[in-house]
Amino acid sequence: MQYIFKEFQFDSTSLVLTREGDVLPIRHNEAKVLSLLLEQADKVLSKEDILSSVWQDKVVSEQAIFQNISHLRNLFGNDAIKTFSKRGYQWQLETKMTSE
Repeated sequence: MQYIFKEFQFDSTSLVLTREGDVLPIRHNEAKVLSLLLEQADKVLSKEDILSSVWQDKVVSEQAIFQNISHLRNLFGNDAIKTFSKRGYQWQLETKMTSE
């Protein structure tokens, strides 16, 4: 699935992020977090949801989520991902989807 927001395009299959056609460097887990947020933009995703989906059976601290969310906010702006206290995170930017 292709997601288009602001001047960005993200391919959730290949986990490739582009800005105006230029490929941007993004860590694998950041891309997986972004993919999850975009695919479930209508939901508030708990830390547990994100950990189990992105890191699966690996043991990582919640700090890994904070770091990935922080880097994504640096890329897209603080308004891109909303934090819901004690609940989780939700994608906020207007996004178009295509199945190209």
